[in-house]
Amino acid sequence: MSEAAKIAKVDADSALGAMTGKRYIKSLKDGREVFIDGEKVADVTKHPAFTGIINEMARLYDLQNSDEYKDEMTFVDPDSGVRSSVSWMVPKSADDLKKKRRNSEIWNQQTWGQLGRSHDILAPYIIGALNRKDLFSEVKHPKCDFGENLENYYNYCMKNDLFLTHALGDPQVDRSETAQNEQQKSQEDLEVALHVVEETADGVIVTGGKQLSTAATHANECYISLSATFARRNDPNCVLAFSIPQNTPGLKALAREPNSRWFGTWGHPLQNLDEQDCILFFDNALIPWERLFMLYDPSPMAKILGAGGGSVNFNFLGWANLCRAQERMKLITAVATMVAESIGVIQYREVASKLGELVTYCHVWEHAMEGVEHEAIESPSGQWSLGHARGLHIWFAQVSGRMLEILREICAAGITMQPSEKDLANPDIRQYLDKYMRGKDCDVEYKSRLFRLAHDLAASSFGIRQDIYEYWHGGDPSRNRINLLKGYDQSEIMDRIKDLVSRPLPHGVEK
Repeated sequence: MSEAAKIAKVDADSALGAMTGKRYIKSLKDGREVFIDGEKVADVTKHPAFTGIINEMARLYDLQNSDEYKDEMTFVDPDSGVRSSVSWMVPKSADDLKKKRRNSEIWNQQTWGQLGRSHDILAPYIIGALNRKDLFSEVKHPKCDFGENLENYYNYCMKNDLFLTHALGDPQVDRSETAQNEQQKSQEDLEVALHVVEETADGVIVTGGKQLSTAATHANECYISLSATFARRNDPNCVLAFSIPQNTPGLKALAREPNSRWFGTWGHPLQNLDEQDCILFFDNALIPWERLFMLYDPSPMAKILGAGGGSVNFNFLGWANLCRAQERMKLITAVATMVAESIGVIQYREVASKLGELVTYCHVWEHAMEGVEHEAIESPSGQWSLGHARGLHIWFAQVSGRMLEILREICAAGITMQPSEKDLANPDIRQYLDKYMRGKDCDVEYKSRLFRLAHDLAASSFGIRQDIYEYWHGGDPSRNRINLLKGYDQSEIMDRIKDLVSRPLPHGVEK
């Protein structure tokens, strides 16, 4: 048995259970190849671009093991007796879904709804795929059973509470339409898209790029697959799904410039939540047979995604993104309200109306979350799923930017000019700050820190990155709206309309 197979088939005796902060940090000292600003990072846990988010993740892992949260954030697997994160719990009842909701709420309350790749985000991807293990097993290959690989991998992740990220898209090189030249497109796929180079006794060798892998710098493993946008490929060698450790030989990650990390003492309260985005380069990397979930044939993923004209019947992505969006919306709304109060403009009709618009978005989202929970159903595999939420994610991508726009409008010029902590502590200018930079019924310290929080949300490099992320995190919004249209059943109302127009329409009151 290969080393990868031994890892995948980990038993309860070797399982480490719920992740702790100390173990998490140690797990990242694994020789992974990460590059930033022209340098290869020797230790991601010590590099200033990554320490903030890594230490924050470690804090959260310790939190889930604390007496206060242990019962809400961890569970005991009934089959193995291993205690792990609720993020990895397969929901077998409506009560299990409620428990998973509470776990997601805690993760997102602790991180202010800012982490698109918290520990709780990728686990549902694996759990959701596990629900259709049969689809993956239907695609046959003499070297492995893809469905069994998926189940083994789930058990490995669950029993060790691993933190996963993912990468689904091709590098943004040339995405022009080449429908009239499929031969050219196929060649282009092999130039930049991740693809199989050859098969070996131990696995497949792959080369190519993948983006956008948020948190690749500090995740334990990376799940590689296809999104709805990229599910149709011209070359079957570009069709594959797998998951591997971040320190896999031949895997390199290039990290972007860190956000909100400037000199001085201008506080950036959200900067420790700057989760790095990376592009991944695979240079003849070996993917063991035991780590492959799909190869050459996209039909399992196409059926799950609804990309091949099918429909998505279940919502296994669960609470993570829904709770994150809710917390983010509440934060933006509260900060905007507190800013309006701090400068005495909340009584203005126009300002109050804009704040009411923010509250409207929060209310709609709260009602929608209750709706998807109310419509929870059991799948044929026994796994429970929330109700449909495809339209919700599209809607949030549209309104998130509008909410930030309102926050900026209410802050006005104040969002760009606030004193630093050293400014506040300098007696030579403090008297001027107290006079000219105070607020309505609040001192300059409170007002400046509140506005800096608003700046972090809506005007800083961190805030702009978050805005871009929210718009694109679910994929191309236009494509998602088109897919939503295709899957929306309008037959009942259309039949009634056809009946209405099948005869002359009423044209007035008969005399």
